[in-house]
Amino acid sequence: MSTDKYSPTLKEFAVFKKGSQIIKSELNSLLQLGVERLHFGMNQWNNYDNKSSFIITEPPYPYNEKNLYVNASNNLWYETIWSFPSLDEIYYQTLLNEIKNHQVTENFNFNKGIVYANLGVAQSAQMKLDEGFANILKALIEDSGYSKYDLFKRDLFTQFENRYVKVKLNEMISQLQLEITSPSEQFIENFLNFLNDDQRVFFDYTFSRIIQNVKIWKEKNNKFTANRLLAYTQDLCLFTEDFLKSKISNSILSHRRYWDLKNLITQEFSRVDLRNCSANTMSDFDRILTSNMSSQNQPEKCLRILLSIRNYASHNVGVGTNTNYFYANYDNILLELIRAMCFVILLN
Repeated sequence: MSTDKYSPTLKEFAVFKKGSQIIKSELNSLLQLGVERLHFGMNQWNNYDNKSSFIITEPPYPYNEKNLYVNASNNLWYETIWSFPSLDEIYYQTLLNEIKNHQVTENFNFNKGIVYANLGVAQSAQMKLDEGFANILKALIEDSGYSKYDLFKRDLFTQFENRYVKVKLNEMISQLQLEITSPSEQFIENFLNFLNDDQRVFFDYTFSRIIQNVKIWKEKNNKFTANRLLAYTQDLCLFTEDFLKSKISNSILSHRRYWDLKNLITQEFSRVDLRNCSANTMSDFDRILTSNMSSQNQPEKCLRILLSIRNYASHNVGVGTNTNYFYANYDNILLELIRAMCFVILLN
């Protein structure tokens, strides 16, 4: 059998080569124009308008002036091209590098909040969450002197949170059919707004990673994704533990030098039986989960599952396969973890 028919032709190569040269040339032209307008803005801001070097803790000018030096570069891209995340990342990373270089050579600081924010959102849209969330937080830090401006309420962040967190979380909470969480959209909004900045970013990141890895796992089981699912699920348990701790008064917390999840659950859910929630091996883990998932007693069921996963995943990196209960029934287990989180949310 001839394999030539599976190979591209010279004509097809020529079309792709010409097209790639055009794309590269046009992109370089756009990057060059954006950088030129940025340098013009920085030069005007620094040397002609005689603006002060930016200080995060004591902003020397109003919020609506902080981006003037970069407005042209930002608006040219944002109003015409924005929504191609990989290209957006290249553009705003280029601007950020130019600003940082200028700051070093001129010993002059600019507010980089909008550049960090756009870069972070572009990265997050590609599920580059480590870089993306870090840059979103850097934007928050840059603008922290303007305390009334909340990044978590800006479209730059909420567009990501709405798409990757709220929609799926709403679907899952609706499945639980808990009357006390209805309407679920408002319940989720109140929950997220109650969190501090650290908790909100941690939850959004962890939840998004879980949903991403569930899709990967279902497409093709593999040990790496099995490991990531276990690790991110452990992080979700850690979040719920931290959130539960924040619901308990300092006067009560001061009674103990150290609080673990079992102590915290016992404090707030005193009737829950938490015996036999530890596993050393995957087979033990399967047995405990199988037993807990068969229970009809809530909130004991979901809280026992929460503690069992927290205990096992905190001390084991060995993973199983789709024949193990944890992976074979992961969707239902995740629902129980969300149920446990809802019970914690509803604590006074």
